[in-house]
Amino acid sequence: MGQIDKKELWTIPNLITYFRILCIPAYIVLMAFAGVKSQPTLLYIAFAVFVVAAASDLVDGWIARRFNMTSGIGMVLDPLADKLMHVSVLFCLSLCTGLTKLGADTAAYSDGWYVHYAFVILLLLKEGIMVCAAPLVMKKGAKVQANWMGKVASVTVSAGVIMSFFHPFVYYADWGVLAWGVCLSYGAAINYLADIIRQIKKINAGEMQSATSDNVRYTDSGNNVIAGAEPEEECKVAYSAEAAEDAADGADGTHGGEEE
Repeated sequence: MGQIDKKELWTIPNLITYFRILCIPAYIVLMAFAGVKSQPTLLYIAFAVFVVAAASDLVDGWIARRFNMTSGIGMVLDPLADKLMHVSVLFCLSLCTGLTKLGADTAAYSDGWYVHYAFVILLLLKEGIMVCAAPLVMKKGAKVQANWMGKVASVTVSAGVIMSFFHPFVYYADWGVLAWGVCLSYGAAINYLADIIRQIKKINAGEMQSATSDNVRYTDSGNNVIAGAEPEEECKVAYSAEAAEDAADGADGTHGGEEE
């Protein structure tokens, strides 16, 4: 792996990404107090933090593309920040059962969950699969390219998360959006894995071809394979064998001339 350019660490898009990562603990603290003290106001402050973080994701991407500030570390940290934010928000909302009074008068709100824990488990499982595949990708030098399904999945999950803050009033529409976002996330993961497998197959095929060419054995003038030596040594052996044979032929010609 190449060394990280220190200048890349402090580009404007990366600074915005760092800000988004710092929003995660702030959000978790707000949600914890909202649940413990049953304060809906803190819930909506946490919601504001999430909206600002989500908006910053759009801003840093635009700046990076518009002003050519893309960087290797940004390509890693940006999606990582998104995933950490999504999982953290959904996890906190799945535990947010202390605010049931907020939706006590709504017909749809009867289970006490803002987000069902199944969504958190499914997203964590998908991310776990991708994390397990990462060492192989790095070892083989494959490149994970973003695809449209992954981008749509991220936007859909973000929309579902925003709606989940108002779960008592949206009649489970938020869960439908989240379910669609999770399906898209798995579809994107399958596309990523398929692309990685194709790249690794090509890399392995290239390595096998290179190994085969390195193991080519040279032959002598009698087309006998000369093995057990490196290519340079084999050339020397083949050359020596040909020289010895030529010398022998010359000697035979000389003796023949004397006998005549």
